[in-house]
Amino acid sequence: VLSETFIRTEIESLKACGHKECVMTFHKHLSAHKFNYPTYEIGQFFSLKFITKISPRKLYQCIRFVRCQKALPKRSLFFHSIKLASQLAQLNVDHVHAHFAQHTTSHSIAAAKLIGISCSFVGHGHDIYEFPFDVPLKLNSSDFVVAVCNDMKEDLIKLSRDNIKLLHCGVRTSLFKPQSKLKHDKIRLVFVGRLVEPKGVTYLLQSLQGLCAKYPIVLDIVGDGELSTELKQQASTLGIASYVNFLGPKEPSWIQENLPQYDCLVAPFCIAESGLVDTGPLVLKEAMAVGLPVITTKIMGCKEIVTPGTGLMVNQKDVIALAQAIERFVCVPEEKRIQMGQQARRNVEQNFDAIKQARTLSGWIEGTAH
Repeated sequence: VLSETFIRTEIESLKACGHKECVMTFHKHLSAHKFNYPTYEIGQFFSLKFITKISPRKLYQCIRFVRCQKALPKRSLFFHSIKLASQLAQLNVDHVHAHFAQHTTSHSIAAAKLIGISCSFVGHGHDIYEFPFDVPLKLNSSDFVVAVCNDMKEDLIKLSRDNIKLLHCGVRTSLFKPQSKLKHDKIRLVFVGRLVEPKGVTYLLQSLQGLCAKYPIVLDIVGDGELSTELKQQASTLGIASYVNFLGPKEPSWIQENLPQYDCLVAPFCIAESGLVDTGPLVLKEAMAVGLPVITTKIMGCKEIVTPGTGLMVNQKDVIALAQAIERFVCVPEEKRIQMGQQARRNVEQNFDAIKQARTLSGWIEGTAH
């Protein structure tokens, strides 16, 4: 879906590395027809031929995992894992790689153990820090686990054996490219993401209250979410509605084409009351890849993405510091802003290119396939 471009990027990058892939899902989203890889619903087809791959030891390992986990109904997990295992066997899958450490990972582990193939999963903010279910069990039941930032890696190492690997979500730098900017008399700021608490948009709007009348600033907000109506009302209450444009959700192609025309991405991520936090925001890397400096907060993976000279960082939920950072950026000469963008692009090319990341992941998978 639109908010999970990091998964699509990883799949397409692994495919570019020469892997034959397919995606298994419980519900096929309407956008699945746009993908250039096969997508199957779990249970879409079934064959008893996979029984030949099952041994008493494999069956025991599967049942043991199902019984030890506590988050899902055991019968349901076992039943759906059998269906998934049948499909994996019929498609000659050698390795199953899951995103999010919740039900997707549970079914992947159980199905993989049933037919004796290797498995791994990727942790993100929602599933590791907001709603963690059976995480230690899943860590110790997988061949390897991917953390998307160093803070997460350190947290997971405390819970498991030595099978935690660090790999930042990558950007297709061939798709996100700098462009010559059209001439305009405004400083164009942009926010891209879901309009939910951990994105920190409410703090961004507050920070602009004293700046919009002082500097030629406009802010475009790209995305939608549960706080959309509330944020629009907030902009009106603060008296900055005429400086803020809510553009709604956009396709990745729109982001690739239009993001380079902005001057700076502002992403004031924060830790939500529930514990939810962005662990390695892809949007920062996408913006930097097209040559935009970024202003963000000093949390989780953001600290590993934004380096000196590529943007500015402030403490989360600090409206005054955020306003000062925006003002500081606005006052930077255009030539210096361009240099910051160029350095940001180089940083992404060197450290977050999706093909390079996929080659690393590919090596781990090749090393663990049974």
